Amino acid sequence: MAILDSARLESLRAERFEELTGLKAQGKKVVGYFCLYAPVEIVQAAGAIPVRLARADYGSALAGERFLRADACPFCKASLGKFVQDPLYQLVDGVVIVNTCDMMRRLPEALTTNFSVPVFLLYLPRTSELFPNRLQGFQAGLSDLKAWLGGLTGQEWQEERLLEAIDEANQLRRKLQELDQTRAEMPPKISGGELFDIVALATLLPPKRMLNLLNDLLAVLRKPAEAMNKNRARLLLTGSILSEEDRTLIEIVEEKADIVADTVCTGSRWFNEEITVAEEPFAGLARFYFSRTPCACRRPNTALFEYIKQQVAARKVQGIVSKSLLYCDAYRFEVKQLRQEVGLPVLEVDGDYSQVNRQQLRTRVEAFLEMLR
Repeated sequence: MAILDSARLESLRAERFEELTGLKAQGKKVVGYFCLYAPVEIVQAAGAIPVRLARADYGSALAGERFLRADACPFCKASLGKFVQDPLYQLVDGVVIVNTCDMMRRLPEALTTNFSVPVFLLYLPRTSELFPNRLQGFQAGLSDLKAWLGGLTGQEWQEERLLEAIDEANQLRRKLQELDQTRAEMPPKISGGELFDIVALATLLPPKRMLNLLNDLLAVLRKPAEAMNKNRARLLLTGSILSEEDRTLIEIVEEKADIVADTVCTGSRWFNEEITVAEEPFAGLARFYFSRTPCACRRPNTALFEYIKQQVAARKVQGIVSKSLLYCDAYRFEVKQLRQEVGLPVLEVDGDYSQVNRQQLRTRVEAFLEMLR
């Protein structure tokens, strides 16, 4: 992946930060969001710039303990710590939060109290069954979000901008799906770590610019390459949100195996579905975000397990790695059902962002891979 190596990725991130700083100085509003249920198309149509806030490391989690108790979700602690330490987080003029779990539901209060950042809390019904009253309630929440964003940007709502944003987002999702399909090959043409880095970049750059980069990358991948080892184990990664700075598990796994599929919200679940615009745009958006492949926190989440089984079959997966953040009960409690539903060996890993157990983790991964032979 020569055109998007680590140096190039870092350069693109730095360039985008400088660009955002300049746009903000011109009066543009930057809106952060944490969750894939946040409708970025509405943010764009309202005249703001959406940026996903998915960075987290051990230092920021420690800094966040000033605002949340020590046994709180590491990602939520780190997110608050980033508002202290990270210049990108300090650029945002408002934040959209979705109440996907109890800790995320409490994050708005911590943000407004400690940082005076305007927050919109989008209510997503915990029950994922598509009953009309639930969908109508969620759509009403999207209308409230539109009004809140209008107050933030001071711009009049234009329906054509929403249609344009939906079209751009769908194009980006299709191109990322095409890239992801190269992981299905024997052997895969890109690694799981590379895909996660590309998705992280796609949540920062404007869609059109990202599309150009993806076209260039796909052109490189279509060229003949040197033969690689085809005997490595093929794994699926699932579990809690994987932050941009949390690549330890992926790095250790991909020393000796290939992550050819995932169901992580900062991975393939961010782009695996498209918005249907046959109906009124707001109704189409509501249906898309309400019905997308569910997070483990929603009930019933049978569609999540069906998606996992589809990926297992399509990608010839031999084993599953389930990574849960400490205190992330939504995903930890689903591991038992995961074993029953899929019938493959599962390596269950939990932790925070500390690096102290890196060697112990490597030993567990190596033992798991030996079991798959």
